[in-house]
Amino acid sequence: MTVSGGNDGYTARPLESAMLMAAATALFLTSAPAAAQSMALDPQNRAHVGLNYVSGPSGFGITGGFDSRLTRIIALDIGGFASPVPIADDYEWTGSADAATPAYRQLRHGIYASPGIRIPHAQPKTWAWDVFARAGGGVIWTANLSPDAPADTDSDYAIRPDPSGMVGADALVRFGKVGVRASGKVWMFDVLQTTPAANFFVVRPQWGIEALVQW
Repeated sequence: MTVSGGNDGYTARPLESAMLMAAATALFLTSAPAAAQSMALDPQNRAHVGLNYVSGPSGFGITGGFDSRLTRIIALDIGGFASPVPIADDYEWTGSADAATPAYRQLRHGIYASPGIRIPHAQPKTWAWDVFARAGGGVIWTANLSPDAPADTDSDYAIRPDPSGMVGADALVRFGKVGVRASGKVWMFDVLQTTPAANFFVVRPQWGIEALVQW
């Protein structure tokens, strides 16, 4: 039995058509897993630890975190920072005598979650670099540096927690599995003062330099 192919003179046989269909199906089944594998992302995690700085007394602290890739351009960084060196009991305010309440608040400790968008670019052959723009939030603890020590603190320089938003960026350079990461963050939060009752919006920058390991 034959099927006319029109004026081109080609005649298709059932066995030949079945063989062609089987070959096409086999080609699809063997190429699909390879295509899916090429599109899949290998896990990419980074642990980072180092120093951070904020303006004010005992401004240097430690910082660290864990950054994990979610997609080709999105990663999630979860970390924290702490200021282990206490502010001296005899610290004297050196800022303006007319400073408002927000000026007296200094970052001391914090924990955060910060999604980031990676800026796509070509990578060198022997090393790698990346830049992420980030936005997130967490909980921070601030010290009150006011010489008047308002009544909402337990002592002159007690710390208190506040929820905070954050925007920033970090850049890294990596050679193999190890590298260096520099970051800048801007923390934005409200401070509720009880005496006298008032609510203040505070913005505080923070800088960090860290070593990283990727796997």
